[in-house]
Amino acid sequence: MQKTLLLLFFAFAFTISFAQNEPNCYVQQFTTENGLPSNVISGLQWDDETGFLWMATGIGIVRFNGIDFKVFNKENIPQMAMNRMLFALHDNTGSIHIADQLGNMYVIQKNEPVLWRTAAASGKPSSQFPYFAADADTFFQKKSNKTFAEGIDKLFCLSDTSSVVLNKNNLYYHSKSLPSPVILPFKQVNYIFEIDKNYFLIDTNEKIYKINFNDNTLSPVPIAGPNAGLLKPAGDNNLLFWQPGMTEPVYIEDDKVWVLKYENGVLKAELQFVGVPTDSYIKSVQYSKKKQLLFIGTESSGLIVASLNKVESLQRKNGNPKNRNSYFSQVELNNGNVLTNEGDIIGKTNFPPGDLPIAGKFLYNVTKTPDGSLWYSKQEPHQPVATLHQYNAASKQTIVYNKLSHSELVVTNSEQLYIVNHIGIGLLKADSMDYIYKFKTQAKPGLESYDFVESNEKGIFYIANCGGLLRYNMHLQKLDTLLSRPGFCIGNVWLYKEYVLCGSNGAGFYMCKGNKVKAMPLDKQNSLLFTNCFVPDDKGFCWISSNKGIYKCLLSDLVNYFENEVSEPVYYHYFGKKDGMKMTELNGGCTPCALYMKDKTVSFPSMDGLQWIKPDQIQEVLPTGDIYIDEIVADNKRIPADSVSKIKLDAYTGEIIIRPQFAAWCGSENIYLQYQVNDTTHWNWVTPESNGVIRLINLSQGKYTVRIRKMNGYGQHNFSYATVQFTINTPWYKRWWFVLLCVLAFLGVIALFFRFRTRQYKIRQYKLEKQVAEKTKELQTQNEILEKNNTIKTRLISIISHDIVTPLRFVTVAGKNLIEKRSLMSEELQQETIQEITNTSQELQLLSTNILNWIKYQNENRRLVKESFTLHDMINQVLGVLFSLAKQKNLVLENTVDPELKIYQYFEPLKILVYNLFTNAINFSEKGSIIISAQPVGDKLIITVKDEGVGMTADQIKNIMADQFIISSANIDNRKGNGLGYLIIKDLIKTMNAKLQISSEKGIGTSVSIELSITK
Repeated sequence: MQKTLLLLFFAFAFTISFAQNEPNCYVQQFTTENGLPSNVISGLQWDDETGFLWMATGIGIVRFNGIDFKVFNKENIPQMAMNRMLFALHDNTGSIHIADQLGNMYVIQKNEPVLWRTAAASGKPSSQFPYFAADADTFFQKKSNKTFAEGIDKLFCLSDTSSVVLNKNNLYYHSKSLPSPVILPFKQVNYIFEIDKNYFLIDTNEKIYKINFNDNTLSPVPIAGPNAGLLKPAGDNNLLFWQPGMTEPVYIEDDKVWVLKYENGVLKAELQFVGVPTDSYIKSVQYSKKKQLLFIGTESSGLIVASLNKVESLQRKNGNPKNRNSYFSQVELNNGNVLTNEGDIIGKTNFPPGDLPIAGKFLYNVTKTPDGSLWYSKQEPHQPVATLHQYNAASKQTIVYNKLSHSELVVTNSEQLYIVNHIGIGLLKADSMDYIYKFKTQAKPGLESYDFVESNEKGIFYIANCGGLLRYNMHLQKLDTLLSRPGFCIGNVWLYKEYVLCGSNGAGFYMCKGNKVKAMPLDKQNSLLFTNCFVPDDKGFCWISSNKGIYKCLLSDLVNYFENEVSEPVYYHYFGKKDGMKMTELNGGCTPCALYMKDKTVSFPSMDGLQWIKPDQIQEVLPTGDIYIDEIVADNKRIPADSVSKIKLDAYTGEIIIRPQFAAWCGSENIYLQYQVNDTTHWNWVTPESNGVIRLINLSQGKYTVRIRKMNGYGQHNFSYATVQFTINTPWYKRWWFVLLCVLAFLGVIALFFRFRTRQYKIRQYKLEKQVAEKTKELQTQNEILEKNNTIKTRLISIISHDIVTPLRFVTVAGKNLIEKRSLMSEELQQETIQEITNTSQELQLLSTNILNWIKYQNENRRLVKESFTLHDMINQVLGVLFSLAKQKNLVLENTVDPELKIYQYFEPLKILVYNLFTNAINFSEKGSIIISAQPVGDKLIITVKDEGVGMTADQIKNIMADQFIISSANIDNRKGNGLGYLIIKDLIKTMNAKLQISSEKGIGTSVSIELSITK
């Protein structure tokens, strides 16, 4: 229902200045495009205790801490019946209640909502139900009430058990002790509001009254200001907002916002914000006086947050394209405006400043000496370079020192005039500079001096230039380099008591005392790497300009950090764009680096205009308040913070995420958060890159205590703390029973090992015994072989000595007799002798061949290689050698082997074997045939040599098979055999892995068979 409001015009007998019409606040509008979960806001409530803003939206209850939005809905609150919220309000005890469309009520407990009452428990229609939450339990203890069936407009909470309700232009008194509401004697009530327990109503005639509930009377309330009597109905852009819980109503007219106050029986209005967008349908307004924040909830355009500017940005009104808008040195004019080094006049007053002390542009260094003179360098139109100038404020005359033409001249503001440039330090004498000290290593252009001050101890000077921080002692004529950072220039020096502070253009800032120099800690953004200026105020604070904004810190915090090896961190409060700065890149390397004006305004030069602050009037929003933990996430599993200490996390938890929550209306730049894990001394910083999240990776088993602390602002030990405790289960492989099992298993393994080793030793002993036995047997075999070889050698010697030497003697004697006694011998005897000589020679030939074959076999048997050949051809080669011998004895040699038969065997050994079989058969045969045949049987071949010789007895065959050397029976020529042929045969049989078989019958003949393999 459209409400008719009163348009209030009030003033405080002062003229609204030019600045009051300019926007004085920084406005942020949050929608679904930049983080707000829903653009539909049904109600707002500010919790001054926790610093959280609570919103009733279409998708649930939303909490806002100034940086992050947190949604509470059916997904994380199982008791929530629906997500669409209807209202949000305070009750008279200070609790915040939020109602959904069904009439269920939720109460805010610190950092989260919990179900308070259900619609079934209240018995109230949803249209009126939320309002009664402001009156605590008064209405919930009644079973039914239909007085306000059509809803209510506003109510006053008089106590926990009574309230006054505005319904259909009437006021009703409702109490727990009354059976039904009582109408009050106030007619045509259009609006009600409260200021500090003072109750007011606006009737339909736009008159304002103060209500006295003791006697139910009304008192007209005067309005301060010249337009107090002018009453008008509110237009579309004129709205008055108040609801239970607000200490002061808020009045909005166009883009201006006032706060109503009631003092000394008079209503007053204070203009708080200018430049607030009000072009959306406003559902709810909240105002925090402590933090100077305004919250506007709209029906479809999201949330608007306005904060008062702390910094005032001033720019030149009439742009001159020939002048830079980047300023360095400044001079305060009589009218409160500022003259910049570009010749521009910037300020808030419009009346003329009078005669300007400096006409046109001047360089970066201006010094005001105690006599009121201004010293600066300026290039006159007729001069080729800039020269030193002196402006006398009393006479308003300017003196030009044409001989002092160095552009980097800096003058001290001490009693005696000292000047420094890149050459050295000197005194002004007449129109020249009398050097009292000339630099040595710094004596070259480009090392300009940026600042030059004399300490409280007379004759001690500090110089800031690109060579570092220099200290010159005039009494000792000595120059000390206190600080040197190659590649970085020292741009400013400031003296504080016995301390010296200096800032650089990239290496941070430093504090000195005597010869001790210490780097000061930086802000969390590391913006103070570029420190341009130090400005103290009357409250013990230091204002520091940088190329990214202004910082404020407590001087005692800096001193404490300097004096102590282990000290608390320093809190730096940042002022930037959200505080009204249109340009955050401030300039340095000039004198003065900031202008301290007569009205205590500090003017900082920037890359675009000037940035003004009034330190004594700035009320910055500090990061005060408690730390809350919403939940903990362990490997993507969410765990409520209040139950994490009762839950043992999995032993293999890889990542634990802790999200601390706190009021952050000061901005993320001013949140300094630290944590420690099972530690009481060392603190870890939560870096800006982590977005305020603490991540713990791969923790081992055990109990953990994570302490979190947040700096609440300036001063030592100014922290808020929160503690999170949790336990990570011991992995199964580290539990006692597993350790016991491991010990038992280890003992079992040891037992098995000893058993195994014992068995191995037994097996090894058995193998050794077996090897010893085998070696013994091998040695015995070798011994037998050696004995056999000795026997063979003996036999061979015997053969050579007997079977070779004796026939040779016979051949020699027979041949000699045949030659010497041939005439005495008959023809028959001569032929017989010749025949014997021939036979003996043949026997010697055969014996020599066998001996050579045996020796050859003994030397080459291990290098034999099998090959494929035709057996028939190989036998023919043997027969070709023996044919003449057989012919002499009228023996027939027959080869019945298949000419196509190919075998795979040792060629040479088989040839020798066949040769020996034939020679034995020839030696012991008198007549008949010697036949060789071959019969394949599977992959075997049986070669048989059959003769019709003298044959052998069974004992002789046994001796041959027993590998015994034999002496054969007499052959045809009654000669003994030497046994060498069968010795060779048996050795070759072993080489070829063949089998020997002999069948013989005395006087009939012998058949010798060899079975051998013929395939690969």
